[in-house]
Amino acid sequence: MIQVRALSKRFGQVNAVIDLSFTARDGRVTAFLGPNGSGKTTTLRAALGLLKPTAGDVLFDGRHYQDIRRPARQIGASLEASSFHPGRTALDHLLTLAPGAAVAEERCREVLDLVGLAGQANRRVGGYSMGMRGRLGIAAALLGDPGTLLLDEPTNGLDPEGISWMRNLIRAMAAQGRTVLISSHLLGEVERTVDDVVIIARGQLVHASPIADLERFGAPTAVVAATDPPALAALVARAGWDAQWGADGSALIRGVTPVGIGQAAFDAGLVLTQLASQKPGLEQAFFRLTEGGGLQ
Repeated sequence: MIQVRALSKRFGQVNAVIDLSFTARDGRVTAFLGPNGSGKTTTLRAALGLLKPTAGDVLFDGRHYQDIRRPARQIGASLEASSFHPGRTALDHLLTLAPGAAVAEERCREVLDLVGLAGQANRRVGGYSMGMRGRLGIAAALLGDPGTLLLDEPTNGLDPEGISWMRNLIRAMAAQGRTVLISSHLLGEVERTVDDVVIIARGQLVHASPIADLERFGAPTAVVAATDPPALAALVARAGWDAQWGADGSALIRGVTPVGIGQAAFDAGLVLTQLASQKPGLEQAFFRLTEGGGLQ
């Protein structure tokens, strides 16, 4: 379990993180989300002892990272896919980390196989793609078989097959009872992967809950189609609805309930062939909670 307790970090006159508290629990995947500059990276670095908080702390199963004798055996972290010596092979990179995790070469080869890099073990990392470096970062995080994982942008650089593989790996880690905290800008993928969501903005917590609870933060959305697509387009224009049009003439209309659309179509004498509500997604809730902005 990861406990962030009243964490604050100030850089000169800038408050990067302000009184932040949340919990990532065992056996669950928690997404840690926020716009650029929201304080996510600062929080993760503070958790791993890479910078000193101004106030508050982060505990891993009740202990500070600095107080854990062999942290690689308890906590696996992948924060920067580019932090590898380009002249080393993947195997050599893991062998340099092996003493800290108290593991042998056999375990290094095992995790390389787990992340799909067994065939590239003796290739220099300088020739790796971004996705391969990401996989190597995951291998390093798993080296000590830790019970807690902190993964920053774990799908960065991966192709669709790799993203699916990563999703399955993350879910498998949580199913084994591990605590998994991930930060990602791929909200659609996050929505398919995680159990809980923590959202911050301007260094402060704006929401923390199971992901299913985010539905209440989204505006109503409906999918609608009609026998007369031009007449439907005219109705949408007159009503001033926010619509996204499909190639088949159907519309995804936001901010209006199916009941409201159906009544308007009836009043206009328009025959609908499709009218269905669509659950609000994570992206819609995210932007509503953070008032827009790009993702880090």
